[in-house]
Amino acid sequence: MGRGAGIAMETAETKLDRAKILREGKIEIPVTHSGMRQRLPFVVVREKLGDGQVPYLKVERWVDAGQLLKVAAEADLPVMAPSGKYFPPRKKASDYLGL
Repeated sequence: MGRGAGIAMETAETKLDRAKILREGKIEIPVTHSGMRQRLPFVVVREKLGDGQVPYLKVERWVDAGQLLKVAAEADLPVMAPSGKYFPPRKKASDYLGL
């Protein structure tokens, strides 16, 4: 299998169910961490913003920023990590108020 085929398979992954994640309050998502594919637990935490709250998927471990951006895009939820906050493309915190 060539290098390009692996990239195509990665981008063809399905989106995660945002409503189910918010309802259950946690999810294990496979990410590449320290060069190894691992399933890390992400928990839903809510942060106050103005009059509402914004849900974030929070991970306690250090994970590559590219992987966190990918998780944010697949889950359609912002991600909070020790290295910062990551949002899906073309989204900001106010887009998630009240979820």
